[in-house]
Order: sequence, then structure tokens, then C-alpha cells
Amino acid sequence: MRPSTALPPPEGHIYFSYSPTSPPNWGTVSSDIHMFVYPNIRVALEVLLQVANAIQAQQLHRGAGFVTGHLLFRGNSNVTQRLLPTPLRGPWSQPSPRERFSVADPPMVMVHGVNLPSVSFDPGGADARLYWGDWFERVEPMRTIEDSMADVSQEEIHRRDALERAALERASKLPEVASLGPFQRRAAVRHYSRVLSPLLDVSTNPEVAAFFATGGASRAPMSGTIGMIWAIDLSLFQDLFSLKKTSIPGGEQINMTQQRDTWGVNKRLFEDYGILPTRLELTLVELPFPRPQAQHARFFSLAGENGAPLPPKTELTWWSIIERRAYGCAFIQDGPHLRKPKPQYHN
Repeated sequence: MRPSTALPPPEGHIYFSYSPTSPPNWGTVSSDIHMFVYPNIRVALEVLLQVANAIQAQQLHRGAGFVTGHLLFRGNSNVTQRLLPTPLRGPWSQPSPRERFSVADPPMVMVHGVNLPSVSFDPGGADARLYWGDWFERVEPMRTIEDSMADVSQEEIHRRDALERAALERASKLPEVASLGPFQRRAAVRHYSRVLSPLLDVSTNPEVAAFFATGGASRAPMSGTIGMIWAIDLSLFQDLFSLKKTSIPGGEQINMTQQRDTWGVNKRLFEDYGILPTRLELTLVELPFPRPQAQHARFFSLAGENGAPLPPKTELTWWSIIERRAYGCAFIQDGPHLRKPKPQYHN
């Protein structure tokens, strides 16, 4: 579709704020991102795919290269959920209630004795609703690297890593698992158990992500709550990383390695903040088990230069950047699951 493709109007939108101490915003202002909210998952999925096609067309027009299978989708049943692997997630808690405000009549604040709107929209007034929707909400608190580190202690991360290693050791005693390659074994444990893992499972099929965003195999979210469907576009990281594909037992791995010397001032900012060199890895493996959803599993992960685990500060910083570079659509849960795709479309 052309970049000018008209999108359905949203119901409203939600603000997220990221810390100014998270690169590349040091010392300036918080990074505010808004997500449009659509009436249901079907409309949100339509919009997300139109946006993806528009961005792809713009990049092709500029002559940008593309990665095969460059779009990775993931669905979250609640809009407050982060794009974080399980070891880095804090204890689950009920999301805080959000106050909803009118786009046409936002709350006012006093600035130097003058009463001004707390949020400005362009265009303003009633016309703003044609673009921004009827209402807006803000997700609190601000998403800071420091707060994320405080949510999960270093000791807890070590404990979670030990649980994954123990699960791998137990699973490797099974003949059908022992015969797999190292990453296949790790992927099988991630896919078939509840063990926390630094692997974030994603799909190249947006319907798979939509299925899990509406509850997946678990109980469907409460009607009226807001979910999220994400798209991670690997082509949007080609200004930061070089790309190399390698074969591994049972699959293929895409390694995206940092090119800090091309980053200008951001190279010094990363080094001053203590962010270690990092590579992004997307791994596709086949798992030879009956469950069809597992046949072409894809996992997104971060690692150090030599494949070593990263310290939480570095890993959380990069997941924050990935989340901000991803694009997504929020939607109002309407009760039922999106229909489960046929097995042959699972990726």
C-alpha cells in the first residue's frame, strides 16, 4: 500500500514516557510516545499492517536494504506490558488505573499566571479528534532504566538463570531433546515450559501475535481492557548494526553486530553510560515435536560481543531502544480470542 494510505480513525490514544537517561535522550527531555487505540484487534491489525507496508515503501524509495522476514510480531494482552524477556520483568502487579481525558477539552494547567491546556494537539479543538481520537490516557510511571533495574535484583536474575540451566539439564536427559542442537534444546525448554528465559518468542505471522494478544491459550482478557500488538522491524536497526546470517543445527541465526564507530556522538554517550557492545540475534529453529505451533519457532535475544550474557543495565537499555523503535497499535479487548491461525501459518 502507498505511504499515503488512509487509516481508520482511532478511538483514542495512550501516552508512554521514557527516561531522558536512556540513550539517545541523555540530558534532554523525556521521550513521549503515543499509541493509537482501535475498537478491536481486527482493526488494529489492519492498521499495523498498513503502517508496516507504508514504512517499507518509504525505505525502498530511499534505497534502504531489507532483511528477509524483517518484520517480527508480538502480542500483549495488556497495553502496559513491556517488550522484555521474562528474566528482566518485575513481579506482576495489577496495572494502575488510568484517568481518561477528552482530546477536545484537555485539562488545564497554570503557567506564569496563564491557564493553558496541559496537552496541545495539532489541529486543536474538535478537529483534533479526527486524528487523535476522542480521548487520551497516560501510562505511569515513566519507563526508566534505573526503575527497571530496581524491579529485579541482580540476585534474582542469577536465580532465574540458574532455573533455566537446571531445566535445560533435566530436559537434556530426554533422548528426543538430547539429540537436538544447543539452541534447539534451549528453544524447546522456552516453548514447552514456564521456565523464565532470555529468549523473546516472536512470529513473522501477525495473526499468531494477535491470537496471543487476545488471550492465546489462556483465559481471554476482560472485555474493555486495552491490549497491544507490536511489530519489530529489523530494517530500522540497519543504521546501528551490521548483519550476518549463520547456520546452526536445525535452523538459521541472524546476528546484528553494533557498528559504534558510525554512531557519532552516541558512541561516546553509550561508553560514558557504561553500555557494553551488544549484538541482536534472531534465531529460527525447527523443533521436531508434534505440536505444530513449534515447528518454525523464532526467538529474539541480546548477547555480548562473544555471545556472553549482558549485565542488566546494558540489556535493559537496549530493550528500551528496541521498544521505542518498534511500532504498534493498541486495541480494546472485545472478549473473544482472535481465531487461531491454521498450523501451517505458524512461524
